[in-house]
Amino acid sequence: MTTTDQQITRHWEYADATLRALRERGLRPTPELYHVWFVYFAEENPEILRVIDAVQASGDQLAEDTLLQLYYRYIFDRQAADFLQRGMEDFSELVENSDECLSTARAGLGKYGDLLGRSLATLKDHRKLSPILTEVIDQTDQMRHTIDGLHKRLDSYLSRVAMLQRELDETRERSYTDGLTRVSNRMYFEEQLTLLAAEYDASDHPEPFCVMMVDLDQFKSVNDRFGHRIGDEILVLIASMLKANIKGRDIVARYGGDEFAILLPQTPLGDAMALAEDMSKRIAAREIKAKSSGTSYGQMTISVGAAEYIANEGGAKLIDRADSALYRAKKNGRNRNFAAE
Repeated sequence: MTTTDQQITRHWEYADATLRALRERGLRPTPELYHVWFVYFAEENPEILRVIDAVQASGDQLAEDTLLQLYYRYIFDRQAADFLQRGMEDFSELVENSDECLSTARAGLGKYGDLLGRSLATLKDHRKLSPILTEVIDQTDQMRHTIDGLHKRLDSYLSRVAMLQRELDETRERSYTDGLTRVSNRMYFEEQLTLLAAEYDASDHPEPFCVMMVDLDQFKSVNDRFGHRIGDEILVLIASMLKANIKGRDIVARYGGDEFAILLPQTPLGDAMALAEDMSKRIAAREIKAKSSGTSYGQMTISVGAAEYIANEGGAKLIDRADSALYRAKKNGRNRNFAAE
């Protein structure tokens, strides 16, 4: 059996195991859930392996929301980055083609310069004046056509470059934006967190900053009771309310499933907790209604965990501490705001 045949066989085995896992756990065979399980059986991502193995070892049931968080955290963002990279490769190819065009023009101009050089010497000989002028006229006419063609090609390339640049900008924006809620996604959040941590660690007088992890309370029961369409509407509403409470360089991001992350530059922990309290009260007081029918679905509450950055701990450790605070908030009855210890 060839290497290719072996790969095909293994992929079918992964596919069979994936479908079996979805069926045995009563999960929907959506592309997102299928992708997570396929990556798990193919052992392509160590973090997905670690989380699923840990949940299964604990005896707990793997919730759909957990799997969706794994998809958005470890699969979706990577695909977006790969797409952006392919766009940049296309841009590079376009630049290379432009360079080839310019090289051709440069060669033509060189040839014309050589002719003019020869002409200078020949013009001194009056006996060869007429033939060389004829050649000069002919070559000049050819060069004029070459330059006209060059201008048209360059205009075309410049238009294509401008169009490609617009597409790349749009792709970059999409790759940094959550498709459902239109707030930032996890990839953009973590990039900005990394930059802010590096800025803090490099400064002699760093300004404090915090991360808040926000989780919608009992969101799974909302999906189970009213359906995922209503659940999506609620996610969009909560995202807009979170975003309405931030300012300046603050960033709200959908971190995965029904979990959001908020980056708060120039914010000490006390101010972050005050903001969490204000957001929690505003959201709890808001009646959730369906856009289309106006049907009321009651109130939604959130749990929040916040942590202030400690020098040189890195963004991942800061998120872990905020996550631990969020876990304590949910464990202590939900609709709570806890600061990291």
